[in-house]
Amino acid sequence: MRKIYLIIALVLVASLGLAACGGTTTPVTTTEAPTETEAPTEEPVETEAPTEEPTEVVEEPVSLNPYIGSNKLDGNGVPPTFFDDVHIRRGFAYAFDWDVLINEVYQGEAIQSKVLTLPGMPGFDPDAPYYYMDLEKSAEEFKLADVDKDGIPAGEDPDDVWEMGFRLQMLYNTGNTTRQIMAEILQQNLALVNEKFSIEVLGLPWPAYLSAQRAHKIPIMTGGWLEDIHDPHNWYQPYTTGTYGARQNLPEDLKAQFKALLDEGVSKIDPAERHAVYQQFNQLYYETVPGFPTVLATSHGFEQKWVQGRIMNPIFSGIYFKTISKAEGAANPETLTYATIGDALTLDPALSYDTASGEVIQNIYETLVFYDGEATDKFVGQLAESWEISEDGTVWTFHIREGVKFHEGQTLTPTDVAYSFQRGLLQGGYSSPQWLLAEPFFGVGVDDISLLVDETGALADDRAGLMAADPAKLVAACETVKSKIVADDEAGTVTMTLAQPWGPFLATIANGWGSIMNMEWVVANGGWDGSCDTWQNFYAMTDAENPFTPIANGTGAYKLDHWTQGTEIVLTRFDEYWGEPAKVPNVSILIIPEFGTRFAMLQAGDVDFIDVPVEQRAQVDPLVAEIARYNAETNTYDAPVPVCSVDTTKLGIERFEICDTPSEQPLRLYFGRPGLQQDVILFNFFIQ
Repeated sequence: MRKIYLIIALVLVASLGLAACGGTTTPVTTTEAPTETEAPTEEPVETEAPTEEPTEVVEEPVSLNPYIGSNKLDGNGVPPTFFDDVHIRRGFAYAFDWDVLINEVYQGEAIQSKVLTLPGMPGFDPDAPYYYMDLEKSAEEFKLADVDKDGIPAGEDPDDVWEMGFRLQMLYNTGNTTRQIMAEILQQNLALVNEKFSIEVLGLPWPAYLSAQRAHKIPIMTGGWLEDIHDPHNWYQPYTTGTYGARQNLPEDLKAQFKALLDEGVSKIDPAERHAVYQQFNQLYYETVPGFPTVLATSHGFEQKWVQGRIMNPIFSGIYFKTISKAEGAANPETLTYATIGDALTLDPALSYDTASGEVIQNIYETLVFYDGEATDKFVGQLAESWEISEDGTVWTFHIREGVKFHEGQTLTPTDVAYSFQRGLLQGGYSSPQWLLAEPFFGVGVDDISLLVDETGALADDRAGLMAADPAKLVAACETVKSKIVADDEAGTVTMTLAQPWGPFLATIANGWGSIMNMEWVVANGGWDGSCDTWQNFYAMTDAENPFTPIANGTGAYKLDHWTQGTEIVLTRFDEYWGEPAKVPNVSILIIPEFGTRFAMLQAGDVDFIDVPVEQRAQVDPLVAEIARYNAETNTYDAPVPVCSVDTTKLGIERFEICDTPSEQPLRLYFGRPGLQQDVILFNFFIQ
């Protein structure tokens, strides 16, 4: 978000320079981050063992964390353990105003997140307990706190937080106006709860912000997540035992409780059984408040009215072109044209981890299973005609479709399927999505192939180091991979053996990194030859060095015609496609970063779809003639209804007047489906 809304004017308050008592800390300002010399030390100061002769003891100066002022409960700061008091965390949660965020930042096009998971997932529960703005409840919680740990509630203790007050900084990454406003909402409302409660809002450049997170120095922050797979595990894990949980210094006993529920939930295949486990997870997260979710932005997607048959599944990487046709009288009927913001990075499915690349890959390549239309929790066979699961949930057997051709003429075999998964896992690297596949096959926490060679993680993303490792360990790691993914060309099957039952396995392999490549073609073009003596040479590939970044050979309904990087990607219909052919012969994806140019092309009818930033929606909305609204009960869109006028001074759905007689405007709008990304405000239990 780049536009600053009215809320900034309402909630900006004077800078609260966090001065420490007695000169033990360096004052900070809201305009710049502390310098390296001001930052706290990473390690405690070590002292030498006493010698035989007594020596003078010299105290080393203590470097304090400037983000928490005096580092003490004295009204000028907070102690490092400030947020380990659950009542402090609850007090903050009740002081947040979701309505301001929704209306002023998202223009009414967002919904409050009550749990970490998303609509339609196991664990999503609209009736789960949640926090809401209530400044009286906030005050009650602060009065119950015992920050000085003397056993007396703060409301009855003149030396505790209610009477002493506090000062600290809430950080955000510079340029992220949405996160800045979230901090300012708390800044304003906590001052209303108690005038002695002071928050200073500080922006840091992204590298410094990320570094401070990893060093556990930020007392309270906003952490965002865009899902990798559409499954509750991919939401619960990062915010508790994973990425953010580690940065919050969650107590080990609390992490153990979360981990027990995570392990139980991910090991169940039945969605109802998983839902029951995750309801317990929701309750634990609510009661202990490691953080609180903010909002889910909702959909606002445009297309020309002549577009027909588009599947609006939010999990797709952009547009899935195969099913789309154009009505009679449409401009340029032989080509679907999409004007987008950014270019693809690579066409190697094993490496692609961005939506621009994923959009091209999902139209060229195919996976064993794919999402069933708009459903986010149902799957149909694509290159697998059927599959079975062992009784214990660890062995999956896929029956591979016969008669499928690759774009360059080769015939799909089970060996190609097994090789594709083996190659991806062995190529690995943390810049790729392969960690999502590694854990099901190798076990929770073993998220890269390098850990099978050196469990310390010292070889992660280090190809040179891996190549110098013990050859026997390298071969053993490769043989482990091959033993877990076995092809039987005669039987027409591929058998995959997991380290444990894995509920989201189908959701994992239904994405682009589960795409099937032709082994013969990959080897001929400089890829891994399938030998366990050579795989390390291809570990942790980058886009620039990857021979499969600019080329493709899939089984999809479209094939790559050409890619002029930075300009356009053109696809053409594959005439030997095994299934129902693509309805429009050509696809042109135009890379046009400047919105004005994209908008002019849309107005002229030269494109069928464009990317529209949130702040530009009001410019495009007057062109809407019909609207398809999201239905939460069916988890899909209702049929489009006519729009006769648009009032851009109103927010959300109120902007559109629904009527019986549509206007003559050219566009259709898909509106209101919750997205796949959200921010959570997080507390650091032990600030370092």
